[in-house]
Amino acid sequence: MSLGYLFSVVLEYDFKATSILEDAASLLRPSGSGRVLIISGDQDKSLELVRKVAKTDTPPVIVVLDHLSDGQFGAQSFRAGATDVVRPPFALKEMAYRIQLRVDEMPALEEFSQERVNWDAEAYVANEAQLTTAEAQVARILIRHDGEIVSRDDLSYQIDQRPWKYGDRKFDVHVAKIRKKFQAAFGAKIEVETVRSAGYKLTFLEDGLSSDVH
Repeated sequence: MSLGYLFSVVLEYDFKATSILEDAASLLRPSGSGRVLIISGDQDKSLELVRKVAKTDTPPVIVVLDHLSDGQFGAQSFRAGATDVVRPPFALKEMAYRIQLRVDEMPALEEFSQERVNWDAEAYVANEAQLTTAEAQVARILIRHDGEIVSRDDLSYQIDQRPWKYGDRKFDVHVAKIRKKFQAAFGAKIEVETVRSAGYKLTFLEDGLSSDVH
């Protein structure tokens, strides 16, 4: 779920997931650059998938998550054709930079280098509240401006790369759903307000949760 948040929300990169290892290869784009396969699961099936995908004409970047401590599975993964092996737990920013080194089409991460928000804590908040990708994109911007008013125009430029059109209630709908989901997941710890004629404001009302995210 955290990887889904990293790619879909933070980096706005196409991301698909499956719990069935055998189906993973079919989710990849047929060819070209910018393809990443992240594998985690049964060792034998994972190695079989790595070998299969690594032998294709245009193999993707293959990242294997190694949950063992002895390093043997990691070594086997490299021998099978993996591009990289990562041992959980890992920070989402670390994963993003590791993949960016190998994928030309990944968004530039320089704009995120000074960002004060903790991506992992931010992903936790979105996942606990069960936000959709669209809702999480809005919530992410509000979180980055904790305690400040964010206008509809700001949201539209950052999410849709265009000015907000008067009468478009898309963000009103998203914020209403975010408010309801945050209340269900966190009670009074997070407040989300609609400020008349101005925009929206998210405020962390519990220092612990706020410090985790920031």
